[in-house]
Amino acid sequence: MDTCFRQVFVAVWTVLVLTFPVQAQQSLSITDTNTQGLEALTAIVTLDSDTGTQGYVLAIGFDSSLLNPTEVTVEGTDVESVGAELVVAEILSGGLTLGVVLDAELPYEGQEIPAGSGTSIAVLRFTPSVISTSDITSELQFQDGVFNSPTLDNIIVQGGLSVGANDGLLLIDGTVTISPPPPDSLRIENGSVLADGMSIGDARVLLSNSSGPVQGFVIAVAHGGDELTLQEITLVGTLTEAVGNEFEVTNLYADGGTIGVVLDFQPPFEGQTIPTGTDNHIATYRYSCNGIIYLPDSDLVTPLTPINSYIGDPLLDNVIVVGGLSLSPSLEAGSMTCIAIEPPPEHNTIMTAKIDFEEDTGNYAYHGQTGTLSFCYSDPDDEIQGVTITICYDCDLTIEEGTFSLEGSIVEMVGAEYINHQVDDDCSDGESGEMVLAILLDALPPFEGQTLPPTSEELLLGSIQITVDETAECNVAQEINFCDNINGNGSVMLYNNVVIDYLSVQDFERIGTSIVVVPQEIFQRGDCNSDDKVDLADSATTIASQFSGLPILCADACDANDDGIINLADAVFGMNWLFKFGTAPPDPGPFDDGPDPTEDMLPVCDSDDTGC
Repeated sequence: MDTCFRQVFVAVWTVLVLTFPVQAQQSLSITDTNTQGLEALTAIVTLDSDTGTQGYVLAIGFDSSLLNPTEVTVEGTDVESVGAELVVAEILSGGLTLGVVLDAELPYEGQEIPAGSGTSIAVLRFTPSVISTSDITSELQFQDGVFNSPTLDNIIVQGGLSVGANDGLLLIDGTVTISPPPPDSLRIENGSVLADGMSIGDARVLLSNSSGPVQGFVIAVAHGGDELTLQEITLVGTLTEAVGNEFEVTNLYADGGTIGVVLDFQPPFEGQTIPTGTDNHIATYRYSCNGIIYLPDSDLVTPLTPINSYIGDPLLDNVIVVGGLSLSPSLEAGSMTCIAIEPPPEHNTIMTAKIDFEEDTGNYAYHGQTGTLSFCYSDPDDEIQGVTITICYDCDLTIEEGTFSLEGSIVEMVGAEYINHQVDDDCSDGESGEMVLAILLDALPPFEGQTLPPTSEELLLGSIQITVDETAECNVAQEINFCDNINGNGSVMLYNNVVIDYLSVQDFERIGTSIVVVPQEIFQRGDCNSDDKVDLADSATTIASQFSGLPILCADACDANDDGIINLADAVFGMNWLFKFGTAPPDPGPFDDGPDPTEDMLPVCDSDDTGC
């Protein structure tokens, strides 16, 4: 007890004891109380009296290994309503004391506790120090001569005299029963989201904690990765945020997500916790549906399962921290329902990819040949405000980034205000090559509303250069397809869509293309006998083919002067180069294999020199 308060208390007490006569026997009682887990508990001290009481002293012991005292007060008691003028409370190791004088200040109006039974004179508040696994009963005992200095006895003052146990004051102890807490539980509340590929739905995580205030928690929830994408785990709008968490870490995975939270993590360590309660909202998991579901197809329900030792690195368990102890709550799964949406109005949009190489070979190409990949559209009914094109292509093809062109396109004619493309040619990540193209016609003020016009004929949107790699397999189609849910060089998953009346339309026809690598005629100019060198034997072979019917394998190789005709002039041309310093045979020349750069009517070479 504070020294100054103690001196005042003793002085006032002396006046009371010397002034009033002794009255009849009285009793003090502590009510029995109980609690569960670490929930706070309250015990009431009551007075039975046959006459007025001017003051009292309480000295009460308890088992500090089981109970932690938090408050000793007269607030809310009958004494408060009478108007005590001096109240001195002290919490000690293993005990507590309370001294009260009703009339301690001038003008000494004589207020006192009136006679009666069950008059409340003190409130004792505790929290359990342990979480019990079975019922534990402990006593709250009136103890004379144990607590404070000088030590205090339990007494009441009646008629100016103190009445204690030796004077017949009955001291009736109370008990505290600490029961095991009901199981803490962590459950996922069912949520729903429109299955439109864009909307996000919330699933709240609800905690029922009776073990005690929660200092921190870990949550690990799994979901079906094919059906849902976990977009975010947030504390916004939760009790956790309202209490004031100081540390959080989240991790998102393809099939689940984890969050760890500590409420009081930083100085000055003010002890904030999530209070005991039922269905406390402590976190929110936010999901989107991976696919679009149109009516009349049914809604898709995907379980959201809190699960231990399955998600995270390292694998995490669902736990709460109470009183510095890690507890495992019971777990209850929820679900996220992807709600089918009304189908969009039918649109007749057709998006087409086309490939073209020089020399009018269509989609046939040689190794190393570069062609033009074009994108076209037709739609006889709608004005299109924007286009997203997402393309996947074989890894033996290379789209030349930076070569995208609007030349000759309807987009160039209309005047698009936003155009962007990106190419991901890196196949080392296990994906195919990817290209993303975005066109928005009216993106800048004054917003004049330009669109792609309705058309029954295909109109060009734009084109980009594409090259056949040397690794491409001959006579195998290298696919170029419209494909959804790719990210190019970024992290956002994109898909093919057109914008009509400010709505995203994905349900339209898309026609891809392919490139077929074919053998390319290659030869040495002048190598008429196909022995991979040019010498006098080749002139002899040319003459023999003309006058003796000797078969040849490559007519273009025998056409030494590249005039598109095989005759005696080719033999003479070759010998002039060999022996008279004449002009060398034209490309591909007499030294290296190569394609014929000039068109002629000579048959294709029947040799192994084809590049395949």
